[in-house]
Amino acid sequence: MYKIQCYDGDYDHALFYSKMGRFFAEERYIRQMPYLRNKPDKAWFTVEKENRVVAFSSLEIPDKYVLFTTEYVEARYRRRGLFKALTDIRFEYCIDLDMPIQTSTNLEFIKDYYIKHGFKIYRMTKNYWFLCRNRQEASHEYKP
Repeated sequence: MYKIQCYDGDYDHALFYSKMGRFFAEERYIRQMPYLRNKPDKAWFTVEKENRVVAFSSLEIPDKYVLFTTEYVEARYRRRGLFKALTDIRFEYCIDLDMPIQTSTNLEFIKDYYIKHGFKIYRMTKNYWFLCRNRQEASHEYKP
């Protein structure tokens, strides 16, 4: 059984880091996610199994848009719908914000997932796709 937890606003940082600390500190995760950082305006969503985080995602609200910043699922828990569950919970979190959503990825299957959910590519580099979904599309296309 999986448990999804949200950490936003004035959350218990000691609890958060007791669950997420290894992702920020262990070399194997640092190599996979060198840009993983926590910030005061970030919201985190974790999936736990037996009190251990097995997947997580995050978002930031920098100014006039929401930025989906991180998605990660431990290798042995992939292909079980956890990425979808985390993304659905982020979409739900954004409903009342009435703001465009932006994200970027270097993985084609994640790019394709976002395109299926109303995102459009607005920029490409050699390694990344940058995607955006405007607030009108966000308000009527998401179905929990």
